[in-house]
Amino acid sequence: MNLSLAGLWRGNLSLTARLVLGSGLALVACGAALLYSILRGELADQRAALRDQLREEMSFALPAMSGPAVVGDYSVIEQMVKARARQPTIAWFAWTDNSGHPVAAPGPAIPIEAPGWFVQRLHLPVLEDSKPVVVGGEKYGLVSLRLNPAVGVNKLWRGFWEKLGILFLGTALSLGVTLVVLRGGVQPLRALAASARRFGQGDYAVRISLQGPPETAQCIQAFNSMAENIESLVASLRRSEEKNRLLALQVEQSSDAIFSHDQRGLVTSWNRGAARLYGYSAAEAIGRPLSTLDLWDGRGAGADLAGSAGQRALPASFETCAKTKTGQLVEVSVVATPFRDENGRPMGELTIVRDISALKQKEAAAEAANRAKSEFLATMSHEIRTPMKGVIGMTSLLLDTELTREQRDYAETVHRSGDALLAIINDILDFSKIEAGRLELEPVPFALRETLAETIKSLASLAHAKSLELAYEIRPDVPDDLVGDTGRIGQILVNLVGNAIKFTERGEVAVRVDADGVTADSVTLRVSVQDTGIGIPAEKSRLIFDAFAQADASTTRRFGGTGLGLAISRRLVERMGGRIWLDSEPERGSTFHFTLALERAKVPVPKRVAASSRSLQGLPVLAADDNATNRRLLEAMLTAWGVAPTIVENGRAALAALEQARAAGRTFHLVLLDARMPDLDGFAVAERIRQEPALAGVTVMLLTSDVMSGDLARCRTLGVARHLVKPFTPSELLDAVLLALGQSIETAAAALPAAREASTRRLHVLVAEDNAVNQRVIVRLLEKMGHIPIVAYNGQEAVDTYESRPFDVVLMDVQMPVMDGLTATKTIRDSEARHPGRRRIPIMALTAYAMRGDRERCLAAGMDEYLTKPVKPEELLAALNRLVAAGAPEPARGPDQSGAPVVVGEAAPEAGFDFTVALNYVGGDRVLLDELLGIFVEEAPLRMKAIQRAIAAGEAAELTREAHTIKGALKVIGATTAAGLAQGLEALGRDGNTSEADKLAVALERELDRLLQSLITSKRE
Repeated sequence: MNLSLAGLWRGNLSLTARLVLGSGLALVACGAALLYSILRGELADQRAALRDQLREEMSFALPAMSGPAVVGDYSVIEQMVKARARQPTIAWFAWTDNSGHPVAAPGPAIPIEAPGWFVQRLHLPVLEDSKPVVVGGEKYGLVSLRLNPAVGVNKLWRGFWEKLGILFLGTALSLGVTLVVLRGGVQPLRALAASARRFGQGDYAVRISLQGPPETAQCIQAFNSMAENIESLVASLRRSEEKNRLLALQVEQSSDAIFSHDQRGLVTSWNRGAARLYGYSAAEAIGRPLSTLDLWDGRGAGADLAGSAGQRALPASFETCAKTKTGQLVEVSVVATPFRDENGRPMGELTIVRDISALKQKEAAAEAANRAKSEFLATMSHEIRTPMKGVIGMTSLLLDTELTREQRDYAETVHRSGDALLAIINDILDFSKIEAGRLELEPVPFALRETLAETIKSLASLAHAKSLELAYEIRPDVPDDLVGDTGRIGQILVNLVGNAIKFTERGEVAVRVDADGVTADSVTLRVSVQDTGIGIPAEKSRLIFDAFAQADASTTRRFGGTGLGLAISRRLVERMGGRIWLDSEPERGSTFHFTLALERAKVPVPKRVAASSRSLQGLPVLAADDNATNRRLLEAMLTAWGVAPTIVENGRAALAALEQARAAGRTFHLVLLDARMPDLDGFAVAERIRQEPALAGVTVMLLTSDVMSGDLARCRTLGVARHLVKPFTPSELLDAVLLALGQSIETAAAALPAAREASTRRLHVLVAEDNAVNQRVIVRLLEKMGHIPIVAYNGQEAVDTYESRPFDVVLMDVQMPVMDGLTATKTIRDSEARHPGRRRIPIMALTAYAMRGDRERCLAAGMDEYLTKPVKPEELLAALNRLVAAGAPEPARGPDQSGAPVVVGEAAPEAGFDFTVALNYVGGDRVLLDELLGIFVEEAPLRMKAIQRAIAAGEAAELTREAHTIKGALKVIGATTAAGLAQGLEALGRDGNTSEADKLAVALERELDRLLQSLITSKRE
């Protein structure tokens, strides 16, 4: 039974059946135990009741039987026996006399209702007892009594059934209530189970409504929450799987080669792109070490980076050559990224390789096309410039002859048109060089105020022709000694100021310079060009900085131009680390702003100020100008000289200031008047001054924006001491003021600054130079400085001459025949090392290689100074001063004074030669210049033939040397166009590319022919 119950319990019985069965069994067991306990109690009670009844019956029967027994009344005894025997509990009652004769009567026959097993379980005995009837001590018989247990058994049996019924009823009721309660609690659980099955089958949206008791509701709520979380996680997992699938698909189908490897260098993934590029299938590559696959060309530029796979801590990007399975080399770009686990431990590296061989071919083709375009533009520019210079030059000569008015009008028109066309050609060439990336800057030390004034002054005639006021102002806090490309800075200003003048009909054009940021080594300038012209609409403000774009591009536009000026200016400003922008309002005017990041000069730049301002200290000066910019400029200049200025805004205010000074007992020794002021102009004020006897000693200067007919005569009539045209430089104003006050000005040579302190002693200078023109220039400059030059024609001769006699300084050309300057310098330094007692001689490099790295190479060879050719007198003097004053110190800075290597861009092609530049190079010595030009006329054809022979023989070194030599001579005489062609030939020779030198040689020969003709003509003149 136990086994079967256990089997049932372990079977597939439901929770309800198990609870009902368990509860029923428990109730039955409890009821059985209770029933058993009750029955035992009742059985004990029944036994006790039978014993008590037996005792009572005997107690009653003995007295009752004693009377009849004494008298022997058997009939009474029999009646009494029968009467007592009729009781249901008495089974048998008898009286036996002394003789043994019984009088007995059986009790009623009561059947036992209980079954035999029940009777047996009760063990209810049959009680009987016999006692004698004793009266007076004498026995009168024996009374016997037996009790019948049937009544008690039946009572117990009926009680058993009653209690058993109650037990069954209670059990049934309990099980019923339990079943009802269980069904209310199990129903949600069944729903939970069904939902769990659906959830397990993938229905993650299933939810259960809250029902049942709190415990079941909590389970349902927990299930719903779990389902929501799992659904969210599954959705996120699906999204991640989709992303991973797409990523894997993209990686696999990428045209780039993508592979990865672990820390041991074993390939862990290999996509189709890698299989296409390298020729290894994924099965061949995965699991193999990278070293055995040999994926990179060990000789490439990126071989070291490619070979450091697995050792990188940061991503790396480089270009190299990939080696395929067949050994073919392919140009590729590589991006290698190390990846790590969540703890930062390296796990391997992912490499992406892209085939860029086609891109490289396109780049080479584009560079070739760009180079061809630039060469074409340069050639065409030269070809156009040559006849244009002829046209302009011949019309200039024509205008110097006697012409009719009509002929002069025609000639002037031709001349203006030629200048305009030449300006357009210049713009196109500059733009082409910028587009080709071949425009480089030439930073040199310069004085900002003098340079800006000279640039603005060159445009004065354009402004004066339109009766415009042209002014400039530089804030006092702006440093003056700077390093920059003055030519390109001037080009930007000329473009902007020229445009401002072109588009302004009345009013003024003003240039203002502020300092946005100043440090000990650099300065950021903000230059503003403001006009009162027609203005530019907002929608055109960005367009105008594009190439060939104009604010007015209609067919009816009033102003001409190519639209390149602002585009070139923008590119130049950006090259100098700045930006350019515009503020404008139609019909109110425009302001162009641009910034420049410039270095500050390490030493003061030689100024063009030719006189001292010490004599002006404390001098009372009155200045009148209706233009606020000019007033600020005058105040800044006068204050810088120590003058006590009074600045007023018009003629009447000037007269009032003069009257106030006279009343106070003071006198203005100098009055500066603007000639063109409203109401009362400068001439009228000067006339009033001359009419006042008290002001007879006042010196009057007139400042004017234009010179009109009769102005000079009026100045003489009014006793005006000086007449100065605006805009003017500080040095011009100072000289004019000193002359107006009757003081002498000691003019220093423009080419030789006054600073000679360090070179007052006579020096013995060894000059190593193979170019005859350069030799003559340097020798003459040194002789004018009071030094003794000794010339060596090559490096070997320089070394021999150095060993033969003592020198104070060596000027060493870098490129020379037999032995170059670098080798010669190293030889001299080695000789000094072998002779410790010998003084270290200062050596200065003279080179036309003003490219990046040249200065470093010279200094590394043991040189102490670096000077670029053509040699300028002031730079040579400054360099000698530094060398001699410092006693050949550690390598000093070159002429750029900025510490950065000077970069010389491609020379702007100019026809002929610049006489002013050439004269400046020789310190204004016309005799020396004529001598140099004679030498050049003799040597140039020989050098040209040597260049042609070198090209024909394919001798690159000879081509480089000859081109370098003639380039130096051309730069000395200011022949920039020919020097640029010679520089191009030198570059081709240095690259070993003599096959492409023919065109440049032809152009150089043509330019030399024209140059020689021009020189011969100038000598005749």
